[in-house]
Amino acid sequence: MKNLINMLDKNTKINIKGTKYIVKTKTWYSIEEDKTTSYIKCELNNNKVLVIIPDDELIYIEKVIENMKYERISENEIKYNNMTFYKTGEGHQFITNIEFGNENEVEGKCTFEDYEAENNIISLGILTEKRNAKADIYADILSIEDIEVK
Repeated sequence: MKNLINMLDKNTKINIKGTKYIVKTKTWYSIEEDKTTSYIKCELNNNKVLVIIPDDELIYIEKVIENMKYERISENEIKYNNMTFYKTGEGHQFITNIEFGNENEVEGKCTFEDYEAENNIISLGILTEKRNAKADIYADILSIEDIEVK
């Protein structure tokens, strides 16, 4: 996973499950609730974001869903597209380092709730530095073999 992270530079071309992308930003984040947590978000072209969480060996590609229509079933469950997602975490994200890109291009501070079902993740987010804009995402969990760096 460290090799993949090190290979992601500005304008690097990557292929994820047969779709080609260009890396636009690379930002390291942590969360207020556990500052030892560290993860990367790379903004890609096509309005996608590649997320790598090394400690969890988790990789996913996400897309912002405007006005996501989900149903809150309980405090720890939501329903989206006829699937039940279970809460896996929540917290307050902050930037620890922008390797490349600028503050206008990256997500920044965010309050979030994460949910998972099968091979997908939903993150319900509020961008606290961007007028509390909603940043709800739907993501496909990937394996490292799904990503080819050119």
